[in-house]
Amino acid sequence: MITAFVLLSSAARSQCTSQPPLMQEDTQNVVIYYHADQGNLGLLNLPSSTPVYAHSGVITNLSTSGSDWKYAPTWGDNSEKYRMEYVSPNLYRLNIGDIRTFYGITNASEEVKKLAFVFRTGDNTKEGKGENGTDIFLDVLPDGLQSLLLSSHSGNVIDANDPTVSFNYYCTDPGELTLTVNGNRIATASGTTELTGSYTFTETGNYTVTGTAKVGSETVSSSLSYVVPKQSPQADYPGGVPKMGAVRNGDGSVTFCLAAPEKFSAMIVGNWNDYTVSDDYTMSYQDYQGVRYFWITVPDLAKGENHIYYYIVDGEKSVGDPYARLVLDPYNDRYISAEVYPDMPQYPFDKVSTVPLAVFNDNLNEYDWQVKDFKGVPSSQLFIYELLLRDFTGTEGKAEGNGTVRKAMEKIPYLRQMGVNAVELLPVNEFNGNISWGYNPNFYFAPDKAYGTPDDYKAFIDECHRNGMAVILDVVFNQSDWLHPWYQLYPAGKNPFFNATAPHAYSVLNDWNQGYPLVQQQWKDVLRYWLTEYNVDGFRFDLVKGLGNNDSYPNSGDSGTNQYNQSRINNMRALQQAMEEVKPGAYFINENLAGASEENEMAKTGQLNWANINHQGMQYAEGYESDSSLKRFYAPDDARTWGSTVSYLESHDEQRLAYAVGQYGATGVKGRLQPTCARLGSAAAQMMMAPGAHMVWMFSELANAENTKNPTGGNNVDPKTVRWNYLDNQYRKGLYTTYSELGWLRAKNPEMFTQDVTVTNNTGANAWSGGRTIVLTKGDKQFILAVNPNTSGDPINVNAAFLGTDDGDYKIFSKTYGTEPSFSARYGYITVPANSYAIVGSSTLTGIHEITVPGTGESNDFGVWTEPGRIFVTGAPAGLTLYTLSGMAVSSYPAGGNLTIEAASGIYILRGGNSARKIIVK
Repeated sequence: MITAFVLLSSAARSQCTSQPPLMQEDTQNVVIYYHADQGNLGLLNLPSSTPVYAHSGVITNLSTSGSDWKYAPTWGDNSEKYRMEYVSPNLYRLNIGDIRTFYGITNASEEVKKLAFVFRTGDNTKEGKGENGTDIFLDVLPDGLQSLLLSSHSGNVIDANDPTVSFNYYCTDPGELTLTVNGNRIATASGTTELTGSYTFTETGNYTVTGTAKVGSETVSSSLSYVVPKQSPQADYPGGVPKMGAVRNGDGSVTFCLAAPEKFSAMIVGNWNDYTVSDDYTMSYQDYQGVRYFWITVPDLAKGENHIYYYIVDGEKSVGDPYARLVLDPYNDRYISAEVYPDMPQYPFDKVSTVPLAVFNDNLNEYDWQVKDFKGVPSSQLFIYELLLRDFTGTEGKAEGNGTVRKAMEKIPYLRQMGVNAVELLPVNEFNGNISWGYNPNFYFAPDKAYGTPDDYKAFIDECHRNGMAVILDVVFNQSDWLHPWYQLYPAGKNPFFNATAPHAYSVLNDWNQGYPLVQQQWKDVLRYWLTEYNVDGFRFDLVKGLGNNDSYPNSGDSGTNQYNQSRINNMRALQQAMEEVKPGAYFINENLAGASEENEMAKTGQLNWANINHQGMQYAEGYESDSSLKRFYAPDDARTWGSTVSYLESHDEQRLAYAVGQYGATGVKGRLQPTCARLGSAAAQMMMAPGAHMVWMFSELANAENTKNPTGGNNVDPKTVRWNYLDNQYRKGLYTTYSELGWLRAKNPEMFTQDVTVTNNTGANAWSGGRTIVLTKGDKQFILAVNPNTSGDPINVNAAFLGTDDGDYKIFSKTYGTEPSFSARYGYITVPANSYAIVGSSTLTGIHEITVPGTGESNDFGVWTEPGRIFVTGAPAGLTLYTLSGMAVSSYPAGGNLTIEAASGIYILRGGNSARKIIVK
């Protein structure tokens, strides 16, 4: 006797069925039916004249995962063989015939396991998928005697309001067929290949429905498992205070907790029992401070292993864990390569039906930090580099969006050489899809796997810290995408977590209800988690205008959104206080773009606010006097508190200046790279020489001119071309040098950018004939920035108020690439060519460039930068040694590489390879 047994977790396939229902590779005359009134309803009620096509492939024994399609056509293939036949409203038919022939499978060793489908309109504007937008699969059973059990019920949990389920049992050959429920027969027939029956589930508990077929001496069986859930019992969370997410206990158990107000029951389903939906895993509940929490303690979950799970709430909705530290995405993980995320846990498609899964593993929170005491610069001295990991690195010359964390690590010396002291990452919380800017988050505690592993993120942060750079995360607390568990659990209009209609004017996705206590608790927990577990140094908060309570907006239009809002101030202060509990002084940056009175109130507790100077910057860069004032780079000249703004020429939300120059630039600038780079550099100088924090959007320093807007004026979020070869162009490299000089001038002379410095800011005048200046004076020290905004003509003498009259007391610290400015302290002017800038300063100030001591060969084999108490070396040769001026060896580095050397103030010599460098440490 041969016995086969198949246990399925669910068998409802209502959105797609086949005839015959049981398919094997050699089954002939296969017909597929697509039911558009089931699944995601993407093709519901289409006219009969609208062409519908099947995008179809197969899962075989050679597929690398349960989602690795084989033999699928190119997306959008409208060949006749894929066109669906309209049968009746919302019903379509596709003739497959012979499976291997239809798909062109010729490899005799390749076995078909499943047929895979997505249905679409001929113009690709609409798609028909599974219930949650997933691909649709139909099983293809192995050769030989097989059986299949299908039911009218989707999922494993029986609804008490709909307890009767119908079953259809199929066998490849006629025989004696039986249907049983927990061993009790409900139907039987002989000499047939099909048996139907139904059962009404009235009692709570676990059920197994089994179809059995006896054909001669062989027996085959197929089973479905169900549970009629019991009411969650009341019991207090251990210790009395619920902690959301997964918590490891001292006895080896793990306690899982989900907040689900207004719900009655919950179960947990995990890989520890092969994802069996069981009444044994019904969770208890505790009502705490007006909120219902469900919890359960699962014993004996081994440390260092992946424990994968999800929740079923009220017997009808499967959701992930909003506090998951890592998430398995059934829709997008298939596209993440092993190179990006080695040994990524695989989604169990054969066990679970398209719900985001949470992963608990103690090892996710274990990392050996190399830098344990990093402290960033004062917030007013931040020089931030805004960076999208997706497009920062990747395939050179391509727009593939395949940048990763590890590739970004390789570019840290590039950022350090630029003088950057903080990197701001566009959102990295688990977002929808893999190709995204990240402003569509689903899970806030989990890093998105499209860029790398949790340890990759931590290693990047560690390396930034080792190079003296803070890491700031951009977070999106105004909206979430559709897979967030709390969004999934409630119908629109009855969701305590989300607003059915946003109370403000700038909603895009699902708008959070900021006044709901659990929403605020989530934000505080998220901030504390990333500050402590990932050691980040602060956050930039997206769309703060949308973070007020619902009743704080008098209307949802621009006027109601933009007016002073005390609720926003209160909410942001509460978040800041949560951060201060674990990391006092962490950077807190608002993208509020509100009025001065509101932002100055926020500044009282050290919060920074974005200051957008893009429009004026474009006017200046394009070569037009009108509306080109850049005075707002200095916060007091923008009616803001000193040191309270992060100002910028470009951000991810704004158009590239270089693109604008190329499209709309004045005669003599448009279409010419040299003056374009010069003007971008002189604009940057007016920004960087204004005391306060400033930001650069990635590749501004290389005059990137790729269009960042779509035809309607919105952001073009498509992947952008990777162009590191820009560094091979002398003018682009010269612009990078400008940014580097400006960054290091600020870093080496921090005392000249403090609040007690006298600032004379003359960058607002639209009359360009006399030039522009910024003068920074402190005691007997002085920096003077002189700018010639004119697009053509001879160099001009820009009047400047020098402290002294002796030219020997001053020197040029920075200038536009390829220019030779001059100055006269005696006559009080600096001579600057058109489009350009020059910075003259007191000789007593620290210069940008280190002094080179000739060695036995070239003197630029490695890069060196200093800041008070530290020396940074990039590309150090093996055996690099640090000496005092007297020749005493201080330290040696046999391995070379990128180094951070702690050093007391003084003058040193670095020798290595064919180079020696004389450096000053303050």
